[in-house]
Amino acid sequence: MLEIKVSKDGNRVVVAPKGIIDTETSSKLSEVLLGLDYKDLDLTIDFDETDYITSTGLRVLLVARKKLSDETMRVINVNEAISEVFEVTGFSGILNFAVKKQTLEDCHLSFKAFLKKRVNDGLAFVFAGREYTWEDIDRLSQIVADDLAKAGVKKGSHVGICSPNSINWIITFFAVQKLGAIALLVNYGLKPDEIASLGEIGDITHLCYGAIPGLTDYGIFSSALLGGRSTITFMYNIGMEQDFTKRLSEYDAIKDKYAEIYHSDDPSVVIFTSGSTGKPKAVLSSSFNLLNSVKAISAECNFTSKDRCCAFLPLFHVFGFCSCIGIGLLYGCVSYIPSGNKPQMLIDIIREKQCTVFNTVPTMFLAMIGQPGFTPDSLSSLRVSVLGGSATSESQMTMFRSLLPNNHFCNIYGMSENAVISMTRYEDTFEHMTQTVGRRVDGIEIEIRNPANGEKLPDGQSGEIYIRSKEMIVCYYRLPIEKQPLDDEGWLATGDLGVILPDGYLKLVGRAKDLIIRGGENISPGEIADEVVKLPGVADVKVLGVPHEVLGEEVAAAILLKDGATFDEAAAKATLTSKLAKYKVPAYFVVMDRFPLLGSGKIDAITLKKEVLAKLNKG
Repeated sequence: MLEIKVSKDGNRVVVAPKGIIDTETSSKLSEVLLGLDYKDLDLTIDFDETDYITSTGLRVLLVARKKLSDETMRVINVNEAISEVFEVTGFSGILNFAVKKQTLEDCHLSFKAFLKKRVNDGLAFVFAGREYTWEDIDRLSQIVADDLAKAGVKKGSHVGICSPNSINWIITFFAVQKLGAIALLVNYGLKPDEIASLGEIGDITHLCYGAIPGLTDYGIFSSALLGGRSTITFMYNIGMEQDFTKRLSEYDAIKDKYAEIYHSDDPSVVIFTSGSTGKPKAVLSSSFNLLNSVKAISAECNFTSKDRCCAFLPLFHVFGFCSCIGIGLLYGCVSYIPSGNKPQMLIDIIREKQCTVFNTVPTMFLAMIGQPGFTPDSLSSLRVSVLGGSATSESQMTMFRSLLPNNHFCNIYGMSENAVISMTRYEDTFEHMTQTVGRRVDGIEIEIRNPANGEKLPDGQSGEIYIRSKEMIVCYYRLPIEKQPLDDEGWLATGDLGVILPDGYLKLVGRAKDLIIRGGENISPGEIADEVVKLPGVADVKVLGVPHEVLGEEVAAAILLKDGATFDEAAAKATLTSKLAKYKVPAYFVVMDRFPLLGSGKIDAITLKKEVLAKLNKG
C-alpha cells in the first residue's frame, strides 16, 4: 500500500510517498505526478517515509525528470537502500537527490547493506589468533558467494550453515546474504539423520558444513544427506582447513558481481526451534526482525564501538547470533570468537583481550568460576553480561555479584520467534533479578491469557504469555495456517506461563510447551521419547526434565518394560548416542511399574515427576 501526500505553495510542490514504490503501487505515484502542472513547477519528492523503490518506480521518476531540470526537481531524505538502488542503476547521475541522515542503529538495512556500510570501520573479528577487518569479511564473503552462485545458489535459495563457530561461519553467512538467499542456521551437534530432517523441514538445497561431530566419515555423512528423502543436493566445505584468505587474489575479478539490492524486511534467516510436538519448526526472520532485537538489548547495555565481546554462544542460536553478528553490525564492537567452549579458554580470552561484554547462560559462568585457577581478577574487565537460556537462582546471582561487582548482569527472556521480550535493568532490585525476567522492552506488547479459553487476564493472574511486536517472526516456514503461531490480531502464543506483577515485571511460572532446558539448550521430550521407545524391551516411555545443580535441568526417561524384559542402560545410551545429539541422550533411566493416570486416561505428569524424583533421590 502506498500513501501520497501533496503539499502546494505557489509553484512549489512537495510530493511525499509513504511505503514501497513497486509494480503494484507505482501507478499511484505516476497518477499524482502526471496530474501536476509542469509550467514553472518546482518539484520536491520527499522520501522520508519511503521504504524502497523498484525499477517500475524509477521509470515514474524518469518521466517526471524529463520535464524538469536538476534545479527544478529534487528527491530528498533518501534512505540507504534507495540510495544504493540509485547508484546501481545509474540514476545517481540522472536525479538530484539527498541522502537522509541515518545511523546504522536505525536497522532499515539488509545484512548485505550493513556489511557494506562497515567496510571501512577496521577490526571486526578475531579468531584463532588472526584478525579480520570488515573489509576482509566483505572480500572473503564475495569469494564464497561466487562459489555458491556457481553451485546454483540464487535469490531465495535455502542454504544451511552447519558448523562450529568460526570465521568461516561468518564469511559464509554474509556470502549467502550477498546472493539474496536465506541462511538456515543448523545445530552442528546433530547427527546426519537429524540434519537431513531439518533439511526437509526447511527445504535446504545447499549445505555449508564445518568440523561437526557427525562428520567422522565423509562417505557415510554425505550419503545420509545427499540421498533418500533429503532435499540437500550440494555440500560445501567451510571447515577451517579451508583458508579463504589464500584466495584473496580472486576478489578483483568478481568484486562487481552480485550487486542486487535487498530490503531489510526480506526474509533472510531461518532459526530452528523445538516445539512441544518434538518436531523442530523453521522460524523465518529478516534482518529488521533480528537487528531490532539487538537494538532493544542495547537500550539497556549501551554497546559502543569500544566494546570487546567474547562471543562464544553458538551462532545457530538466536542469542548467539545477536550477541556476535548483531552487536558487531550495529555498534562496531570487536568480537573475539573462541575456537571452543571450554571454560578455561573463555577465561583466558576475556583476561588477555580485556573483553567488556560476555553474554552467556548461567551454567557457563558457574563452570568458569569452578575452574581450579579462577580468580575474580581474570574477569575484571567485564562491564556487562546478558544472561539467557535459563533462570538464575538467588544463590547464583549472589555469587556472581560478589565475585564480579563491576559487571552488570541482565536477565533476558526471549525465544527464537522474538529474540528479546523482556529484560532486567541496571536499577532493578535483587528480587527483580532473581524472581522475574524484567520488564518488557520497547516495542513489545505482552498479554497474559487464560490457557483454557484465550481470554485476557488482569495483572496478577497467571496464564499463558502472548506477545506482539514488529520484531516478531515472519512465520513458521511451510507450516499450514492452523499451525502458524499468530492469531488474527497478530498476537503470538509463547507457550510459556507467567504473571505480570503490580510493578509491571514479568514472572515466569512454568512452561506450557513442556520443554527441557539443559544448560540453555531447548530439548523436546517427544523427540527423545520417539527413539527410547524403539529400544529392546521398552513398552512405553515418558521423557521429562529433572533438576541439575549446574545445568539447570537434565534429561530423564521414565520407562515401562514389556513383560519379562530387562533393561541394559549402557547399551541403551550407546544406541541413543548414535541417533541423537549427545546433550539429548537421557542421563537417567527410571524403570517404573506403572504410569500414574488421570481420570481421562492420560498420564498424570505431575505425579509421575514426583515419583521419578523420589526414585532418583531428588525430591
